[in-house]
Order: sequence, then structure tokens, then C-alpha cells
Amino acid sequence: MRLCIALVNMKPGVGKTTSAVWLSHAMAELGSVLLVDADPARSALEWAEMVGNQGFPFRVVGLPMRDVHDRIGSIARPDDLVVIDAPQLEDHAGIARSTLRCADEIVIPCAPTPIEVHRTTPMLQEIADANALRKTPARVSVLLTRSVAQANSTADARQALTELGYEVLRYPVPRLELYAQSFGGPVTAAGADLWRDIAGELMFRAGLAITGGVQS
Repeated sequence: MRLCIALVNMKPGVGKTTSAVWLSHAMAELGSVLLVDADPARSALEWAEMVGNQGFPFRVVGLPMRDVHDRIGSIARPDDLVVIDAPQLEDHAGIARSTLRCADEIVIPCAPTPIEVHRTTPMLQEIADANALRKTPARVSVLLTRSVAQANSTADARQALTELGYEVLRYPVPRLELYAQSFGGPVTAAGADLWRDIAGELMFRAGLAITGGVQS
């Protein structure tokens, strides 16, 4: 696989599945994509089933197992861009920790509120523990979600997360019904440009150039 991105957080309800699906659609414009639903709740798989075969232009597989890091290599193709919708660590620690071991980029969705920023703190130790089991440490970034345009809360959260030691992705996801109500339906062109920008930033962080496809 070319690149493996895991969306993970300590808590549920932070937008992991929504982010994973929209990001996978953006990545599918750049190359072959495999979306791995590692959450026992099966939200990404259920979404794919609701829209049918023509709804998602990429493969979706369920892998809610504690050995995701061992299994994913036999499922992903060599040219795949892999996106993992991981479960919350507080309820499914074994599975989530396994995703931390196989991801090239760990993305932590986080709303720009003091409590949500604070809840990312335990992730630092979880990631350090996972990196100790890897040959190469994963890159780590925070994706701000449910942001209000021009609000001080977004800038404040970015600063607080940076002070904790995180790199914060450049493009925050706004708090829009477009994203909040998108579960179960086809991903539309509206709002897709943002996710193309996020995908491009993640590709850049991985050292992958975009030239009508994905080139390493």
C-alpha cells in the first residue's frame, strides 16, 4: 500500500466516520482507495451498504480486530491509499492500538472546544507506546472538525493543540449540515473541495506527489 491513514480518538462522536468517508472520496480521485472499517459499530460499512454499489468509488472492508496491523498487508493492494476508520480507544483499546501500529499517518479528529482538546492528551502516550513497537514512527496530525468560520475558538484550539505538541492540519472542517447529515447518503460535489485540500496536505506530508494520480 502507498499510504495508510488512521482516524482515531479516545472518545466517540468526534466525526471519525464522516471524516474517513469524505476523505476516502477525495483520495479516490488520486488513486485506488481501500476504506477499512475497524470499528465494531460498522458505521462506514453500513453507510456503504445504504448507498449501494455505485455510491462509493472505492472498496470498503470490515476489520474490527486486534491484529489489524498484521492483517491489513494481505488485504491492501500495493497501490492502495488506505483509510482506516478506527474505534474509540476508551471502548475498543485493542483494535484502536492495532491501527496505531500500522498507520503511516495518525489523524485525530477534534472539535475546537477546550474539553475536546483536553481529551486528546492521552493520545500522546498511546501513540508513543505504539511507536515503540514500530520500525518507523507514525506521523501525527489533528484535524479540527465542527469549526465555526472566523471564530476565536478555532484559533485557540489550534494554539492549544500546538502547545501540546501536535501538528494541526491547515484546513479545518466547518460545522455544516452538509457534513453532519451526510451519513447514509451519497457524497456530493458540494463540500468536496475541502476534502481534496485535506487529502492533498496528507499526501504532501507523506512525500507523495499528485500528478494526475499518485506518484511516490
